[in-house]
Amino acid sequence: MTKYQTVAGRSHDSGDTIFAIYQVRHDCRLFLQLVTKQSIFSLNHLGIKLTLMHMSFPKPLIIGQSRVIKKIIELTQKVGDVDFNVLITGESGVGKELVARSLHYYSSRSEKPFIKVNCANLPSELVEAELFGYERGSFTGADKRKTGKFELAEDGSIFLDEIGELPLQLQAKLLQVLQDRSYYRIGGQREVQVKARVIAATNQNLDKQVRQGIFRDDLFYRLSTICIHIPPLRERTEDIPELVGYFLQKIRMNHKKPPITIPASLIDIFSEYHWPGNIRELENYLNRLSILENFRELEEEIVASSRPKSVSKDQTVKSEVKSEVKSDNPVSLATDDLESFPSLKEVRDEAVNKVEREVIEKVLLKCNWNRKETARILKISYRALLYKIKDLELSPPRRK
Repeated sequence: MTKYQTVAGRSHDSGDTIFAIYQVRHDCRLFLQLVTKQSIFSLNHLGIKLTLMHMSFPKPLIIGQSRVIKKIIELTQKVGDVDFNVLITGESGVGKELVARSLHYYSSRSEKPFIKVNCANLPSELVEAELFGYERGSFTGADKRKTGKFELAEDGSIFLDEIGELPLQLQAKLLQVLQDRSYYRIGGQREVQVKARVIAATNQNLDKQVRQGIFRDDLFYRLSTICIHIPPLRERTEDIPELVGYFLQKIRMNHKKPPITIPASLIDIFSEYHWPGNIRELENYLNRLSILENFRELEEEIVASSRPKSVSKDQTVKSEVKSEVKSDNPVSLATDDLESFPSLKEVRDEAVNKVEREVIEKVLLKCNWNRKETARILKISYRALLYKIKDLELSPPRRK
């Protein structure tokens, strides 16, 4: 039997995959393979020796020469080794996770775990168990103890992505954990110490959510000791040529593709496009281009996306809603006394709430109170829509 020498990455006792590099002695070729704990058990049975060790954290590569990107790179290096909580903001696809990984890389924790938790992907009833773990027998189905993500992070970093989607009841517990640096597993009696650094990210306007009562203001201030905002790609188009070159090189290396030369006309179109999906959308376009190799088709598609589209169901609903929403001043200033005049913030909040209520209510009615369809048209998450419906005290019309 061929003997293998195996070096495996760190196991976090969660049943997840483990990175393993193994060397076949007869030809000295190196492979990167994902193996599970079950696989390791099988390999041990075959006489393959496993040696567990930590694999060094790879250096994240932030691409761009614009002034704002240079400032972000400088900031991540400067605050990387400062043990303050960091909040990263920006639209979807701008590279928030990349900045979070950079913060971890430039810290003294870089040899420790980096644990990512996507708060939007977890059902609300499972978020607490995922973050903090539970003891065996703490509820039906808890047949063994589960280690939470905070505990798995150990002395490293925990990255809470889409923190704006965290349910309100969990926000209170997270705040307590950040304040006390300790917690109890669900059903547990032993206090678990929190040693990990917390990095959070969101594509939501948390300041607005705080005003609307959707997000706790005390948690917001606790998370945003240091705030890093990543602007959308349309605001830093000077980075596009370098990003294109990077992704084309990556595609060529990963898929064994011949080099592709992008015409200047396509780069110009890229620079004028609004990029709603940001860098992720740019990478997807280039992946398609490497397969189809049809520059003209891609140019036409992007140009068409930039023009007003033909009337669709979404636009019909939006135009009807716009025509039905009153255009008069949504704020009532019921006083002429300058001393009791409302503050500009109060005026803005009242205006925003009134307009949001009217728009959401109209779209809900147009969609027959189909909340998923309404959330899609308004381009907000389903959970955020539910919060707004509750906050604005909206309810479906009674059937006659």
